Amino acid sequence: MASRSPLAGALVLQVAVVALALTLAWLFGLSPWQRLHWSPEVLTWSVLATLPLAVLLLLFPLAGWKWTREISRMVEQIVLPLFERAPVGSVALVAALAGIGEELLFRGVFQDGLSLLFGPAIGLILASLLFGLAHAVTPAYFLIATLMGAYLGWLYLHGENLLVPIIVHALYDWIAIHFYLWNRKRCLDPKPGGTHGRPE
Repeated sequence: MASRSPLAGALVLQVAVVALALTLAWLFGLSPWQRLHWSPEVLTWSVLATLPLAVLLLLFPLAGWKWTREISRMVEQIVLPLFERAPVGSVALVAALAGIGEELLFRGVFQDGLSLLFGPAIGLILASLLFGLAHAVTPAYFLIATLMGAYLGWLYLHGENLLVPIIVHALYDWIAIHFYLWNRKRCLDPKPGGTHGRPE
C-alpha cells in the first residue's frame, strides 16, 4: 500500500488542479466548459496534432545533450516511481486528469482571461510562460514546457475548442510515461549473453 501513496498524491494533485480551474473560472466569470465540442473529427485532429510531440519525444534521447540527460534523470527519479507496481490504468488516469485540469486552468482560464485583458497574442504568450513556470523543475524543462504550452495554446486559439489541447496533452503524457517506462525496463532487463543494459 505504501508504494501506491505517491500515485495517490499525484491523483489528488491533479483533481485539485481541476477544482482550482473551475473555481477560478467561476470567480472571474469564465466558462471554459462551453468551448468543449466533441466530434470524430476532433479526435482525429487531436491525434494528428499529438504526432509531432511524439516524434520529438522519441528523438529526444538521441540528442545526447547534457540538458536532455538531466530531464531524463528527472523523469526517472520523480515520475516513474509513481507507476512502479501501480494498478492497471493508472497511467491513463493520471494523463487524463492532467490533460483536463491543466488545460482547463492554463488555456481555459489563464489564456482566455489574459486574452480578454491584453488580446489573444499576449494572452497566449503569458499563459504559455505560466505553464512553463508551473513545470520549471529545471531551466531546460521550463523552456520545453513553455514551448509546449504555446503549441497547446495555439491549438486552442486556432480551433476555439478546448477539447483539442485536452486530448493532445493527455495523449502525449500517456505516450511519454509509457515510453520512459519501456526505456527503463529495456535498460534494466538482462540482455543476451548475461549482460545488463546500462541506464542512460
